[in-house]
Amino acid sequence: MAPVPPRPVPPLSSLSSTILPRQLAAFHDTHRLVFIKYVRSRGVLREDAEDVVSQVFLTLYRAGQSFLNADNAAAFAFKVLRDVTADHFRRCDRRPRTQELSDAFEGSAGVDGGIEAVICRVDVERALQRLSPRQADCLRLHLLLDVPRQQIARYLGISVSAVSSHVFAGRQALARHLATYQPTRVSGGGQE
Repeated sequence: MAPVPPRPVPPLSSLSSTILPRQLAAFHDTHRLVFIKYVRSRGVLREDAEDVVSQVFLTLYRAGQSFLNADNAAAFAFKVLRDVTADHFRRCDRRPRTQELSDAFEGSAGVDGGIEAVICRVDVERALQRLSPRQADCLRLHLLLDVPRQQIARYLGISVSAVSSHVFAGRQALARHLATYQPTRVSGGGQE
């Protein structure tokens, strides 16, 4: 039996505009970076985060009109993001690896990429895991990723005042968990 030659791939310019609706393309352009940062803040490596977010947008594309006609498309997409991220961890059979977040918060103030910053992020992630999922998501998005409260409300499908309440309660809980926190000091020859 003779091998079947592959079909030629048409140029992108010849593809129908209905393949990727404009609303989805615009949504992708608006939310992709925040989604990647969120996944990275959960401890996913950069390459894997790109794959997770690509899977999210593929899922949204497959959802088609049910996504595009949703009352709150951002909440629909963020739910898919959380689910795909959870699937990623189940597939990899591991918990979030916060120690590999050296570049998760690029451009964030106070992050120098040193061992103390990594230790601090590990401790903050452990404290976040003690909170309710809603409080943890609000704090990750607001404090770590600097997403405005109005956008967090759209992502989580809750009111802005509920976001403020979760951020307030989450900050108080974090303060209790981290009340005695002292980062490990590392000097040239060893620990102090």
